[in-house]
Amino acid sequence: MSRISRRAMIRASVLTAAAVAVAACSSGTAPEQSQTPSAGAASTPGSSVKQPVTIKHWDWWVTQGPTIDNEIKLFQHQYPNITVEKTTQVTDQYPNLLQLAMKAQTSPDVFLIPGTPDLIEQIDQGWLKPLNHWATTEWQAAFPPESFAEGANVFQGKIYTAPYDGPAPWLQLYLNNKLFKAAGLVDDSGKVKAPQTWAEVRAAAQAITRAGHGEAFGWGFGDKQKFVLPWQMMMCQTSGAPDAQGGFDLRTGTYTWAANPVFLDWITFFMGMKQDGSIISDAMSIDDETARVQFANGRFAMLIGGVWVQSGWTKTNPDFTDYSVVGLPHEEVKPTSYFYSSPGGVGFGISNQTRLADEAWQWFSWLNSKDAAIRWVKAGQGLRIFPEANKLEYAQTEQYREYMQVALEGIRMGPSPSLQHPEMAQVKPQKTLPDIQGILEGIYTGQIQDAKSALLDLQNRQNAALQAAIKDAQARGVNVDPSWWRVPDWNLTQNYVQK
Repeated sequence: MSRISRRAMIRASVLTAAAVAVAACSSGTAPEQSQTPSAGAASTPGSSVKQPVTIKHWDWWVTQGPTIDNEIKLFQHQYPNITVEKTTQVTDQYPNLLQLAMKAQTSPDVFLIPGTPDLIEQIDQGWLKPLNHWATTEWQAAFPPESFAEGANVFQGKIYTAPYDGPAPWLQLYLNNKLFKAAGLVDDSGKVKAPQTWAEVRAAAQAITRAGHGEAFGWGFGDKQKFVLPWQMMMCQTSGAPDAQGGFDLRTGTYTWAANPVFLDWITFFMGMKQDGSIISDAMSIDDETARVQFANGRFAMLIGGVWVQSGWTKTNPDFTDYSVVGLPHEEVKPTSYFYSSPGGVGFGISNQTRLADEAWQWFSWLNSKDAAIRWVKAGQGLRIFPEANKLEYAQTEQYREYMQVALEGIRMGPSPSLQHPEMAQVKPQKTLPDIQGILEGIYTGQIQDAKSALLDLQNRQNAALQAAIKDAQARGVNVDPSWWRVPDWNLTQNYVQK
C-alpha cells in the first residue's frame, strides 16, 4: 500500500498524532565508521571501505515488493560489497514495529517513513539522520523545484528525506467490467458506463446486485484491519472536502466533520447502499487483500483502491484484466474539490542509529534516482516525483494508462502555511478517540445511530485539542499565531498560488 497521501499537506500544517513515549535515540546512537563520504550521486560509491556489509531495509509494500526486489538486484550488481536485506512488515503494525526497533536500537538502516508518528516527532525522537552530509546542492538539483522545503522534509535547514511519489490522487475507483456488462451498464458501443456521481454509483450498485442474484454485488471492501472504511469516505475529497481523511479545512482553520455537510451526505449515501443490499455482507470481517481478490473473482463490481492493486492482481489473479480505472465519483456533476499536493514530500529515511551511514546513503540515493523512478513507473507502481518518469508511453497496460490519466488530471497544488511558518510544527495536538475510523465503524455496524452528533463530537474534540496545543506551544515560548491555520482565499478547484 502506498501512503497515503495525500493528507501529507494537512499533516505538515496540523500535527494530529500524539507524541510517542519513547526516549530520543540520538543519545544512544552507535558510532559510525570513519569513511570517505560520497559526493551525493547515486552512481558514485560513497565508501572507501570495500569489505562486505549488509544494510537492513524496511517497508510495508507487498504488491510493490517485486519492483523493490529488482532494484536490490541491480544495486547489488553495481555494489557487490553491499547486501540489502529487505523486510516487508505488516502495514497496520509497521509504526509500532519501527518504534520498538528504535527503542531497542535494532532499527533498519533505511526505512519507509510511516505516517505516524508525524515526521517532526520522529525527528525529535532521534529516529532520522540528517542527510545534508550527502545531499549536496548538486544532488538536490536533480529533483524538480520545491522538492525540498522547510517545514515539509527540511527542518532547521536539515534534510531528512526526499519526495518519492509523484503528485497524484492516491485512491481511484476500480470497475469489474464483466459485472457491469452483465448488468447492462454499457453505452451504445458496448463500453462500460463508469459512474461519475454518487447517485450513479448507487444506481449501478443496485443494478449489478439485482443481476448478480446473490452471487455478485455492486460494492465491496475489507475493513478487518480497521483502516479501509475511511477510504470509502474519500469520495468526499472530490466533493467539497479539502481533507476528506483528516477532516481539517484550511479555509477556516478548523476541523469540519459536522460543519461541512458533505461528510453526513456521504454517510447517508453509503448507508443507503448497505440498506439496498448492494455491499458485500462480510466487509467488516475480511481484510483489504482478500477483498481485492474477491473483486477480481467477480464477487463485487466496484472497489476503491490505489495503483498498487494492479500489480497485486498480476500476482494473485494473473488472468484478471477485464477492469477499468476511473477517478473517485463526486456528489455533484463535476468535482468541487481535488486531491492536493504541496512542496516537499516524504519517502525513505536513514536511521540515526545506522553504523553504515555511507552504504545506507548509497541505497537511499539509488532508490531516489531518476533511473529507478522510470523503472518504478514502467512496472506499474504509480507516478514518481520526476516528471520525466511519468510518461503515458511507459504504461504497460490499458488500466495503468487510465490510472496515469486520472492521476495527472486529478491533482491541484494546495496551500502549505507550515512552510511559511515552520513554528507550526511545534504545535502537537493530542489524539482523541474515537477517531473517524471508529465512528464510521460504529455507524456501519449500527452501534452509532446518530451520525450527525458523532461527527459533531469528533469535530469539537479535535478543534479543542488543536486550540489547547496552540496555547501549550505559546506557553512554551513558541511564537505561533492561530491565524496561520487559516487560508480563507483558497479556491478548492484551482492551484493555490502562495502570496
